[in-house]
Amino acid sequence: MVPFLYFFYESARGAALGGAVPPDLQATVSHATSLFVIVPTAILGTAAYARAGLVVWRAALPVGLFSLAGGVLGARIALGLPADALKLGFGIFLIATAAQLIRSTRGGEGHPLRLALPITVPTGIVVGVFSAILGVGGGLVAIPLLMHVIGVDIRRVAATSLAIIVMAATAGTLTYMVTGSGVSGLPASSVGYVHVAAGVPLMIGSLFTVRLGAIANQRMKTPTLRRVFAAVLAALGLRLILQAAGALW
Repeated sequence: MVPFLYFFYESARGAALGGAVPPDLQATVSHATSLFVIVPTAILGTAAYARAGLVVWRAALPVGLFSLAGGVLGARIALGLPADALKLGFGIFLIATAAQLIRSTRGGEGHPLRLALPITVPTGIVVGVFSAILGVGGGLVAIPLLMHVIGVDIRRVAATSLAIIVMAATAGTLTYMVTGSGVSGLPASSVGYVHVAAGVPLMIGSLFTVRLGAIANQRMKTPTLRRVFAAVLAALGLRLILQAAGALW
């Protein structure tokens, strides 16, 4: 969604449709609007997973609560963060996670949950910070951390991460709305940095399709699910690395 919003705000078509945003604000508006769309989508997806008994609430609640603080912090520092260096480091992290998924034979299955405060506090903060800064909801960070740090089974990790995303994305969205209040150059149909007129159509499409993702997750065999996660993480990581490297060098 974030790359799509980048393209939308950079294009003449986007400006003609009411998406005229100054270049120095396009990234922030894209991330904030993406989080705005993610919140109701994550709520609906979490409800679908919860009905199937796949959400590990003992992990989701403590990590999610601490992700609230991380979401606020991430949104506050997003404007001054060196985005290209962050993208490069995050891309490497995703590639390493994908490689670990391919190499691992268990991937968190059968391990006891690690829910002590020294583990859940930093995990939640990291998820919230990355969620707000990158506008990705936090799932890209939450999934590997839940598997390899907390010990959530791969079959339940998508469902559990989505429950955490509800809290992290909400905190980030509200902070973007407040901190962007009064900033000049934003579209008239914005609340702070959140471009509501662009976000609502995206939200409608997401709400119609999120159940399909939950169904696909439940029907896939574990080895297939592992390969799908690895492929997605590797592709996203490679894209971030190439994009950041091109900007830095």
